[in-house]
Amino acid sequence: MTRALGVLLLALMLATGVAACGDSGGGGGGGEGATGIVGGPGTTLEEAVPPIAAIWFGTAYDSSTMFIYDKATTFPAGSPLVAVATLITPRDPSDLKVTVEINGSIKSTLPPSAGSSGTTVGVDLTPQKFAPGTYLISFKSQADKSLASASVTIK
Repeated sequence: MTRALGVLLLALMLATGVAACGDSGGGGGGGEGATGIVGGPGTTLEEAVPPIAAIWFGTAYDSSTMFIYDKATTFPAGSPLVAVATLITPRDPSDLKVTVEINGSIKSTLPPSAGSSGTTVGVDLTPQKFAPGTYLISFKSQADKSLASASVTIK
């Protein structure tokens, strides 16, 4: 009976997320508690985040879950545009920067936007008002180490 009660208690703790799982407690932060949609109005929700060391583009992302809306790699000029990256290890948002390059030249360097899950971070690229072309978006450490990169095309 005691053993069954212990198993039941452990299962309940796991189901509610109370049990410790060996995490060092690092990562997280960055959004200052901000939740909501970053970018433009999304029309369809992609119930996922990018795989490790990858970037996905969309018209918006949910800063509490980091799920991306309207995932694509080509967008019309003037469209809302966000990028969400999943990094290999959790990073403090203050140690991150996002570079925007076109034709091998850095157009701008931006901080991450609201929201972060520790390993998944996003940036609102809408204010950049991209002209048609192909842009390389890179999430980097402040020491300039590339953590994730991908290209997006504006038509």
